[in-house]
Amino acid sequence: MLNLKVKTDNSGPIYKQIADAISEKIQTGALEAGFKLPTVRALADELDVACGTIKHAYEYLEEQGRIEMVQGSGSFVRRKEEDNANRKEKAMAAIDGLFDQLQQLGFTPREMEIYLNLKLRGLEEKYDIVKVAVIDCNPETLQMIETQLSQIGYVEPVVFPLSRIGEIAEKLNEEYDLVLTTTTHYTQVEPYIQDSKKLVMVSMTPAVRTTISLAKVPEETRAGIFCASDAFAGVVRGNSEGMGKWSDHLPTCLMGMDGHLEKFFAELDLVIVPEGWESFASSAEKQAVSRFEAGGGQVILYDYKIDKGSYLYVEAQIKRCMNRKRSQ
Repeated sequence: MLNLKVKTDNSGPIYKQIADAISEKIQTGALEAGFKLPTVRALADELDVACGTIKHAYEYLEEQGRIEMVQGSGSFVRRKEEDNANRKEKAMAAIDGLFDQLQQLGFTPREMEIYLNLKLRGLEEKYDIVKVAVIDCNPETLQMIETQLSQIGYVEPVVFPLSRIGEIAEKLNEEYDLVLTTTTHYTQVEPYIQDSKKLVMVSMTPAVRTTISLAKVPEETRAGIFCASDAFAGVVRGNSEGMGKWSDHLPTCLMGMDGHLEKFFAELDLVIVPEGWESFASSAEKQAVSRFEAGGGQVILYDYKIDKGSYLYVEAQIKRCMNRKRSQ
């Protein structure tokens, strides 16, 4: 039981009271990440309200990013996601501080490397790190999957392009606990993995905010794609056409072709870029996007994620690997 209270006076819509009460419990830590909420019917019976009211409350919480509703499994408290760039900045600052201290103690870079490697090996043994190899055909999707997996505790994701599958097959089989790839490339990766239990297939889907942003764009808008690979441009094009958007023409400019930037942006009202695009772009390309926005152009971040069902399955496989390591 959640022990929620609702008022039938003028305290606001009941669904909003329920959503706010659950949200407060999540914020205070009373409901932890991964906690499974009662079913719609169970909570409706507990609070003596209509099932539709609970459903509305859960949908509202999902829109706010507080919970995840997984068809056939239930509703779960969502993991808190910290901005990946911010996490990296904090990590780099901490490492810089450590190096400064070691330099003051007179250690050489080689000595630092030796001691750091010793500590890292001890940390891996202590926390049962699960090593996950991620394979896909484009760098944008690889980066987004890596970011998403990094939110799961005790996971070390390492990304590899699909083009290297033959070259790294032995490494994948010997050094990694799991090998993750997308539905698009499962049949290409499968022959190289000796243990079928090690191979995990995931479905990818645009984030809700991306879908909503694209849906709001008028059909007549002159739109284009600015990304690092043709493969990712194909993903964006395919999903956009599935929404009935720009089925005839969606031009693409690949990063690394600075000479074509001005002409490309000059002909567009909107540019679709992958989430985390800055890590692939040059200084000139970042400046071109800034000028485009300053001139009234619209930029939509295309966030491509492991879907909810696949994500829960990945979490379950990671737990299985951790349990196996602990029992050895």
